[in-house]
Amino acid sequence: MAVETKYFALGTEHTAQEWATIVATLAQGQRAGEQSIEQTYLDTFDWALCQDNLYLIAEKNDDLCVRLMADGKTPKLASQIPVDTIPVWPADLPEGRMKKYLNKLAGLRAFIPLTEIKSEQIIIRVEDKKGRERVRLIVEVNFQRTAPRRKMTELGCRLRVECLAGYEKDFAKTLPVFAGLQKTTQFEFFETLMTNVGKTPKDYSSKLNLSLDRNMRSDAALKEILTNQLHQIERNIDGTLADIDSEFLHDLRVAVRRSRSALSRMKGVLPQTVEDKYAQELAWIGSITTPVRDLDVYLLDYPKYRDQLRDDLQTDLEALHDYLILKHKEARAQLVEDLTSKRFKDFITKWRTFLKRPVPARPTAPNAALPVGELADKRIWKTYKRIIAEGRIITDETPAEALHDLRKTAKKLRYLLEFFASLYPPKEVGDMIKALKGLQENLGDFQDLDVQADTLHNYSEDMLKAGFTDPKVFLAMGVLVENFMAHKVSVRAEFAERFAAFSSKEIKKEFRQLTGHEKQKVIAAHVSEDDQEEAS
Repeated sequence: MAVETKYFALGTEHTAQEWATIVATLAQGQRAGEQSIEQTYLDTFDWALCQDNLYLIAEKNDDLCVRLMADGKTPKLASQIPVDTIPVWPADLPEGRMKKYLNKLAGLRAFIPLTEIKSEQIIIRVEDKKGRERVRLIVEVNFQRTAPRRKMTELGCRLRVECLAGYEKDFAKTLPVFAGLQKTTQFEFFETLMTNVGKTPKDYSSKLNLSLDRNMRSDAALKEILTNQLHQIERNIDGTLADIDSEFLHDLRVAVRRSRSALSRMKGVLPQTVEDKYAQELAWIGSITTPVRDLDVYLLDYPKYRDQLRDDLQTDLEALHDYLILKHKEARAQLVEDLTSKRFKDFITKWRTFLKRPVPARPTAPNAALPVGELADKRIWKTYKRIIAEGRIITDETPAEALHDLRKTAKKLRYLLEFFASLYPPKEVGDMIKALKGLQENLGDFQDLDVQADTLHNYSEDMLKAGFTDPKVFLAMGVLVENFMAHKVSVRAEFAERFAAFSSKEIKKEFRQLTGHEKQKVIAAHVSEDDQEEAS
């Protein structure tokens, strides 16, 4: 097992065979054979592996395997395992540490084939006196297929030096003999591969990454936020249509929600007619994507639902899964129709055109020319105070709708903190988001349980109409609803504690300081003292 790997670029002055001879001589190694390997590089759409300095490669020689490569030290797991087919999901891998490791990295994302390589390799072994392999050297000459039916492009030679587990000292002694060669990295090689097929490693993340200035006009800042989110919507359309994984639709919906929140939280920054027009279209996109997303969540959570039931009821629940698959297929067909419709395409075109248009020299919107730092301070502070006001009136007897409304307000505050993070010290914003997260999680869990119970009840009625008549499935679903309701009670019981933590004096002080309201409070106190002195 290779536990560490180093790479060296080999020039064009020698052939691969000549380089193999030179390398073997330098390292006092022995040739151990040659192999021709077909490679397919894999990663998720958000570059989960590359972000972690890892590269997943499906390799086919006589048999198929997947190899995990890295720069420097690799995770403590098998770097190569046999597979039957090129994996699409971490779940497709054999049970073991690599599967668990990649499942944690990839989450709900699928592995996407990025490019195909043909690697001609000459293997050289550095052995001890007893013939045991201590270090493995591979001289590679690689060829890349940059487009279907196109002749492969030669990428030149490189040397791969692999440290085998338990022989780290031998590896350290071998490396200096290659001091005259040009060091390179697997990332540099990977970056070249991606450039050749028009891809840019690490160019996508669902996280917000904006760089605003406090003195920017608010309309310019808002356009930058909305442009960023339009880009996110556009990046996720093809993956949503192709149904590669559920996260494409999820990220598309998040970008839509952020856009709607930016418009609603920054009222008076754009002309009212523009706000109304595009807020309406964004709300429409939210509505057409909801059915599939809801069913995605149910299908993803189905194993968890099934495992909540005793063994005899788990089999009875399979009819629900069949129904969810059927409804998902119908909902996806409608979603594809909507996302390829003239209305959706017109929205994207017109929205992009508006956002690219320069801000007017003499804006008509009342807050357009306001410095965005000032606007951010006001809106964050106002939304924080609204959360506190809404949360304080919630008791054990308060209807569930009040907690749902509070959840929406908390989400708006989260978006504001993320939109304007670059205007404040990173640690302070991070602390605010962390403080809000605990409350959001509680409110989100409560909302999910409430909705899930209602939705299962509606599903049972629809299933009867659709011809699902076996009473056992409805009994199993009834037990699930009871579980949801019981869990809902315990989650609601946690609310008071979560809200008390967020509404503490310490958190309030931090929000005051973040938005400058602590200074205003001090100034107001001084003004009051001066007024008292004048009066006396």
